[in-house]
Amino acid sequence: MSKVLSFVHWMLIFVIIASVVWLISTAALGWQQEQLNRYIADPSLHEATPDNPRAYSAKAAQLVKDMETEKALENLTLALGFSNYQALPEVYYNRGNINLRKALSMSSADGRLLPLIELAKQDYRSALQLNADLWEARYNLEVALRIVPEDPDLESDFEKNEISSQRSIESKAFKIDLP
Repeated sequence: MSKVLSFVHWMLIFVIIASVVWLISTAALGWQQEQLNRYIADPSLHEATPDNPRAYSAKAAQLVKDMETEKALENLTLALGFSNYQALPEVYYNRGNINLRKALSMSSADGRLLPLIELAKQDYRSALQLNADLWEARYNLEVALRIVPEDPDLESDFEKNEISSQRSIESKAFKIDLP
């Protein structure tokens, strides 16, 4: 009987220790989440940005309001580094918006106009690949395409290399001509 009681005694001690460890780790995670939520609520009150995609996105939104678009683009790019982040389509969409707004504020003679619009189109397409129902990205992609169209008939960049009518298969030892 004393062996059973001793076993139960040690099991209870183990359960109590495991419960305390679980309680401490849960409290620490809750505290970290609370700190992250405080940062997201107002990023301007904090100096350092937590290493979290939601924090980078919130900081980017605050930087856009402050008209610091280059730093906002950096923060959005940092948010894209988290492949498991569920809001990646919105991050791509926001990056595309920053580049498109910057391009629309330039004169048509500015050499930076075309690359910015191309970057915006690329970001809108990336957003749509991840979430095809993001209609704002579709609309803005259409706006960017109207500014800089991608018509294969009008641009020489779309020329494809013609393959000769005679094809062949080459091996290390011999060559076979195909009809």
